[in-house]
Amino acid sequence: MVYKKYPSKITKEYWVFVNCKKKCPKPTDNCGKWLVFVHIKDLDKTWQKIAEATEKGELGIAAKSATFKPNPNATDPNIKVICIYSYDSEDKDDAARIAWKLYELGAVSTVLNYKKDITTVEGKYAKTGNTKISRYSVSIHHFENKTKEEFIHFFKERFK
Repeated sequence: MVYKKYPSKITKEYWVFVNCKKKCPKPTDNCGKWLVFVHIKDLDKTWQKIAEATEKGELGIAAKSATFKPNPNATDPNIKVICIYSYDSEDKDDAARIAWKLYELGAVSTVLNYKKDITTVEGKYAKTGNTKISRYSVSIHHFENKTKEEFIHFFKERFK
């Protein structure tokens, strides 16, 4: 149970990882990840929820959390990122389902962004001045007063 590791206590590695323990689809060339930005004081608690849900097959195919080791791509040393991977960015039902589960877990504070892996491979980061690097972006208010089904419908309409 890797989710019992506490990312805020790890200083020698940049990331801690967890994989889905259920049968999950294989990643495609369009795979990507939801980015959850968390204040360092909330990192371990948020990671434990996300890691456990990932292992159970309730989120994506894998997840990773930044650790306390300073990362040159980070814009703020007090804010860490947790990445929740989906197998294919173009499967909007799956992307929306994962976003909804993150909302249910309390991991969405203001904005939730989705970044395709190819964008990361190309070296595009906010810190280096790149803009419009998110494939999807939803605010907390997009979830409020909706059921899961209503949110998924909204998501698919918004990102046709």
